[in-house]
Amino acid sequence: MAATTAEVPGELAPIEIDLVVPCAPERAFDYFTRDIGRWWPLATHSCAGERAAGVAFEPRVGGMLVETARDGTRHSWGTIEAWEPGHRVAFTWHPGRDPATAQRVEVEFRATPAGTRVTLVHGGWETLGEQAAQTRGHYVEGWRQVLVQRFGAHCAAPRTEATR
Repeated sequence: MAATTAEVPGELAPIEIDLVVPCAPERAFDYFTRDIGRWWPLATHSCAGERAAGVAFEPRVGGMLVETARDGTRHSWGTIEAWEPGHRVAFTWHPGRDPATAQRVEVEFRATPAGTRVTLVHGGWETLGEQAAQTRGHYVEGWRQVLVQRFGAHCAAPRTEATR
């Protein structure tokens, strides 16, 4: 896993995190998108916190990434900009914020001898104004925990045919 945090003159550099997961790109894409509600830490990384019931991608360009609370309240986290199963998903990112402050997240899935290299790039920090640098700083560790630890573990978990 590598995380890039160098600054670009005049703007905040995107966060880039790589990890290799032990499955084919098509399966890694499905685990990231279809199974996000199984591995995402909703209790700590959501709009509703302990009241969060789930999160899901609407699997199409123009679809939403949406969190649902136990009371049925829906919180938009972003809009899908690219949906290429087995290859790439890209979406705006503004959980709990005005969509005008959205950044962009892109996740690519590339075959390797060990499985799939998953690369997440989160950029566009300038939309957050004065809070940009501080928020970006929190996301460096946040994405490591969520992507590397939670998603990585989900990809590596043993499965039966019924849970694939």
